[in-house]
Amino acid sequence: MIQNVLVTGASGFVGSHVVDELHRRGLRVFALMRRSSSSEWLQSVPHEVRQGSLSDVESLYSAVRGMDAIIHVAGATTAPSRESYFDHNAWGTQRLVQAVLQQAPSLQRFIHVSSLAASGPTLNGGVRVESDPPHLVSAYGESKQEGERQVQELASRIPCLSVRPPLVFGPRDRGVLTIAQTAARGWMPLLPSEPPVPSKRYSQIYVEDLAQGIVDLTMSPNLGWNSGEAFFLSAPEIVTQEQIFETMASAIGKKLRRIRIPAWSVRGMAHGLGVIGSLRGRSYALNPDKLGELLAPAWTCSPEKVKRVFGFQAATSFAEGIGKTMNWYRERGWI
Repeated sequence: MIQNVLVTGASGFVGSHVVDELHRRGLRVFALMRRSSSSEWLQSVPHEVRQGSLSDVESLYSAVRGMDAIIHVAGATTAPSRESYFDHNAWGTQRLVQAVLQQAPSLQRFIHVSSLAASGPTLNGGVRVESDPPHLVSAYGESKQEGERQVQELASRIPCLSVRPPLVFGPRDRGVLTIAQTAARGWMPLLPSEPPVPSKRYSQIYVEDLAQGIVDLTMSPNLGWNSGEAFFLSAPEIVTQEQIFETMASAIGKKLRRIRIPAWSVRGMAHGLGVIGSLRGRSYALNPDKLGELLAPAWTCSPEKVKRVFGFQAATSFAEGIGKTMNWYRERGWI
């Protein structure tokens, strides 16, 4: 029986919602947190802190002892270099896996939160399924795929899964916030795609649905799936980049002015910010590594496998989720 659950990345956007969902189900939550991590989103939820980080093997040994399940959310979505992406997303995962093998050999479930980027964008106008060969376009995606490979080292000993969310949005998120702030100012900047398409398309999932799905998979019986498998965890609704802006603007009563951004401009800004980032030792959301992701014609995936195997289906429509998100942003003065 699963009762004690360790969550890495618990103080972050997705991780804090996973903590909320675990608490709602009456489970005992342990949060792996660095000393510098903010507990802002965890203050109202009972939890126990296990201090440590994915770079400190000894701290991971202590953190995993006595756990029934681990939900590994921690990772880097932006980084100043390929090496840094791999250190966080691949080798950090490797160190956690080794800690489990050494200190928690009777663990009942290990869930690794990967990304659609570990599979790649859609190039043929359809949607990706889990059996499609990968088409990786960024160091981020490569590092998340390597993280999945590290988790598969557990597969013969411990029931483990990787989940690949697409675009995730909801309260507490600062990634989609930039788009929301742009819509709140009345602008709809449309990114180009290579190859060109009439409209870029995205799979998506509201963060509370994602957290529910992650915990569903954590608590599910060991039936109907193979240890080490990967699953897309997505809502069925696919949206265009125009719909994203229009739905955000509608939620706050704004009208939008459409502008098209040329590819040369996106490339120039990405390379410029890349240079600035390397000089300052920091990373920006727009950087050369992200160009392949930004210019891809579609990031779409099918949720049919996870629905068939686990019975999971996201309950929140895109419009409803965006409405909740924009209201949350507005209440806190973020837009």
